[in-house]
Amino acid sequence: MFSKILVAIDGSESAKKAFTYAIYLASISKCRLDVIHVVACEFGGDSDASFELVEDLKIKADSMLEQYKNEALEKGIQPIFMMEIGNPANMITEIANSKDYDLVVLGTRGMSTFKELFLGSVSTKVIHHAKCPVMVVRG
Repeated sequence: MFSKILVAIDGSESAKKAFTYAIYLASISKCRLDVIHVVACEFGGDSDASFELVEDLKIKADSMLEQYKNEALEKGIQPIFMMEIGNPANMITEIANSKDYDLVVLGTRGMSTFKELFLGSVSTKVIHHAKCPVMVVRG
């Protein structure tokens, strides 16, 4: 069925559900599961405050990734974890396309229709730019 699945997580309820689906698909496909978390870096400047904020976000992300790792190991899956800094939609798409995944699994935060119309959502952008199928899991 699949040989390589990428699941994107951000700590939201829909991402947790997406992770659960990805573990299930990886277990029945007996395939590799990679997990990506993108620390959204949408502020500018080279100030110490910006650096400290990014470092704080990375520490929180490490803690979250550890929880996901434990859940996966309990189910007999040993995923590979990645943490990137940047625009989530761009980073997920770039990784998915450059490493030839068979499937990308991600959640949706349920952005309002009005806001999504003007800003777009991470899931919408990944759907439109990823070369492989994308499974979006609602929270």
